Amino acid sequence: MLKLIDVVSGYTDVNIIRGVSIEVAKKEIVTIIGPNGSGKSTLMKTIFGLVKLRSGQIMFDGLDISQLRTDKIVREGIGYVPQERNVFPSLTVLENLEMGAFTHMDGFKDGLEEFYSIFQDLKRKSKQKVGTMSGGEQKMIAIGRAMILMPSLLLLDEPSSGLSPKLRDMLFNKLVEINELGTALMIVEQNAKLALAVSHRGYVLELGKKRFAGEAKSLLVNEAVKKLYLGG
Repeated sequence: MLKLIDVVSGYTDVNIIRGVSIEVAKKEIVTIIGPNGSGKSTLMKTIFGLVKLRSGQIMFDGLDISQLRTDKIVREGIGYVPQERNVFPSLTVLENLEMGAFTHMDGFKDGLEEFYSIFQDLKRKSKQKVGTMSGGEQKMIAIGRAMILMPSLLLLDEPSSGLSPKLRDMLFNKLVEINELGTALMIVEQNAKLALAVSHRGYVLELGKKRFAGEAKSLLVNEAVKKLYLGG
């Protein structure tokens, strides 16, 4: 599905990502971990066309999307949830979800039904202003805005950021449900143990380069990965 080949990207004259190659297969959950400053978020933004690709290639379902604009990337079937709570506080839940489909309302009804099938509590709160809701609920609405066009791949940047342990666990259970409906997930996450526990495979970035790669369960027991990135 998604294939990055020797990707180099960055800001101004500094390369943050330096020759990274990774893959995400259909219906797979892949987690990217690594220390702060390793380039995880930059890599995700590069895929989504928010950071300029300097060299290398990004393929998605056989199409070279390396030079596509972000709106075109969305139309090809990739959704993106940034770390920040990307919601409109003065709008209702339903209005926020509609904003996720404003360029392509044809598929809105199906996407809405799929979202509500997973986040049933939010269906009951569809007319509530988002600014009055909890941080966890706002995070789920942000995910819903990216889901609403039913992408085949969803990119999530630090989805558990700012959430309590209880909400964090609930959110990751919901991500598994999204995946079980057929959406592949690529997750950048500081809570490495939690993310790898629900993933099929994982990659470890360090200083913009791929340092480890493998099945998630193997990375969880890899002594070097445990010592350096999982807290021993």
